[in-house]
Amino acid sequence: MKDEMFIRDKVPMTKESIRSISIDKLELNKAQRFLDVGAGTGSVSLQAAKLYPEIEVVAIEMKELAIDLIRRNCQHFDLTNIEMIQGKAPLPEDLGSFQAIFVGGSSGNLTEIVDWSYQLLETNCPLVMNFILIENALEAFDYLTANDWTDIDMISVSVSDYTSLGKGHYFKPQNPTIILSAKKGRDQ
Repeated sequence: MKDEMFIRDKVPMTKESIRSISIDKLELNKAQRFLDVGAGTGSVSLQAAKLYPEIEVVAIEMKELAIDLIRRNCQHFDLTNIEMIQGKAPLPEDLGSFQAIFVGGSSGNLTEIVDWSYQLLETNCPLVMNFILIENALEAFDYLTANDWTDIDMISVSVSDYTSLGKGHYFKPQNPTIILSAKKGRDQ
């Protein structure tokens, strides 16, 4: 889905190219339930719900403006398979199990969210996290490596958009994004 299709405001959004790679790593074709933590504008949740209409999507976001944007985008795209929860992860209530989890924002609770994700995921199911800051990505990588996660993979993606400038054109860079993926190992 093109970024321009989404109703936007001053809320972070996973951009189109990064979103495509992240959704691919989530293996949603095998999932019945998908959790999006730190959903922001909900672009990952919305695209997942549109691509996989049978999947149940749960989007967690702590900012009221972002929840409103997700709600408006659900109406805009005529999606009914997204449940929105306003709160800060990890949540105390039982959400059931998931076959895929995406973390777009952790608000300083990174290791707690990774542990919580381990409890929520079914065995051999993917966790995908996006980072702008190298230090946060390395903290997550080290934490996953030290615990029962498998198939750990980390890539850096740099995307530039073809843009007009005066009489010519150039490629305007987006922020490089680190995509970290892993699968839940055996049950603890």
